Amino acid sequence: MLLKSGIIVSVMTLLSRVLGLVRDVVVANLMGAGASADVFFFANKIPNFLRRLFAEGAFAQAFVPVLSEVHAQDDRKLSLDFIAKISGTLGVIVFFTAIFGVLASPVIAALFGTGWFIAFINDEPDGQKFELA
Repeated sequence: MLLKSGIIVSVMTLLSRVLGLVRDVVVANLMGAGASADVFFFANKIPNFLRRLFAEGAFAQAFVPVLSEVHAQDDRKLSLDFIAKISGTLGVIVFFTAIFGVLASPVIAALFGTGWFIAFINDEPDGQKFELA
């Protein structure tokens, strides 16, 4: 069972990496190495940060051991209830984080794209990238 799970995780990770490479090749062919590509990658930086925070960060490291402990009790209903509660709570947190992100997007863009924001304030050519973002 452990070997099968390890193989599944490995194959899915490999698939993710290959699809990321395909995405980068398509973006490079469609947009080149100009401002459009810069803004595209900048726009993807924030959702990727949130994915790392909520799905791959401390939450995942804390959730897996607790889920294993609950699962070890051999009570399927308890396990499903636990997963439902955690999923619901995480869903609400992600929903409100997304609402906050939409409302505070200019501030968030300034934090993540500090160089572009400074160029925008100083009316330099790179400031146009901040406007696009």
